[in-house]
Amino acid sequence: MKINKNLVLGALAILIIGCRENTSKQDSRNLKNTLKVDNSKIPSATEETKNTMNKSFVISCGSGCAMTYTAESIQSDAPTIKVKFKVEMYLNEKVSDTYYEVYIFKYDTSNNIIKIQPEGKNENVLENLLPDAQESFKKFSIDLIKDKHLEIKSSDTCIEESKIKLRYDSVRISKKVKEIDSWNFSPTPTEKLKIVLYDPIISNEEEGYFNYGFLVIAGGQYKVETQNIVRLSKKNSPYSAFEKIVFKNNFFTIEQHGNNSDYSTYEYLTFKYENKVFYLHQYSIEYTSKNNPDENIPSKKWFKKDFGIVKLENVSPTFLENLQSK
Repeated sequence: MKINKNLVLGALAILIIGCRENTSKQDSRNLKNTLKVDNSKIPSATEETKNTMNKSFVISCGSGCAMTYTAESIQSDAPTIKVKFKVEMYLNEKVSDTYYEVYIFKYDTSNNIIKIQPEGKNENVLENLLPDAQESFKKFSIDLIKDKHLEIKSSDTCIEESKIKLRYDSVRISKKVKEIDSWNFSPTPTEKLKIVLYDPIISNEEEGYFNYGFLVIAGGQYKVETQNIVRLSKKNSPYSAFEKIVFKNNFFTIEQHGNNSDYSTYEYLTFKYENKVFYLHQYSIEYTSKNNPDENIPSKKWFKKDFGIVKLENVSPTFLENLQSK
């Protein structure tokens, strides 16, 4: 999935943190609020420091969808940092929504980030977000400490934070993306992958009966994402959509219902894992007449000889529509 090239990837550096017992009474020049900080650890205010504010980082939220996070305000109360972000969502390179989110960054006494929590929620984005989004937030948090050489000292007043793994039970990735389901898959005896289905929930509820989700497949250093090819029913939809994923050896098949004016359909999208790459192996559709359910309608099938060598990430709704016309 491609993100608007005009969006700037960057990591935000800020000057905040210290335990209360070891702080001084001098106000920090770089923050709007008066914070108690260890001045021996803080560089003097410079133009470079000021310019780090307002830089944005970008995360993907689906095919043709990206979100920029820009810091609007920062507050510190060691060992946590509170950052208010302005979030702009882009759909097909156009701003579709703007809103604000506040995150609490929590560190241990060794300057390691242990939790990034949306304010007011018992969630940890280091566990709940898409892998790429996790990396963006993690790099952001590391640069807070690393680039400015700050240090959180241990004391009785510092909060000890445990690394308890949160439940992975349909948690929200953002206000616009959520996890639907997940599966473990071993295409070879030595490889273990996890497949997660996400719903972008970006469609207008008044337009149509379906959203189109995507899969993220990851394990170790391997990661690949599909385009929005998984049909998901909206709340007001009278029709079924995604049914299940079936696994066999190094193959997996997405099974889902469809609908048009004359027929109900049942689709099979089968992918094969070979040499650390997923390829489209077969696409087939079964038809049922709405007017005469007992009518025997031949199913349609397309194989490699019909579509050539196609990687999983290149299979799009348009590709499948064009294939059906052959």
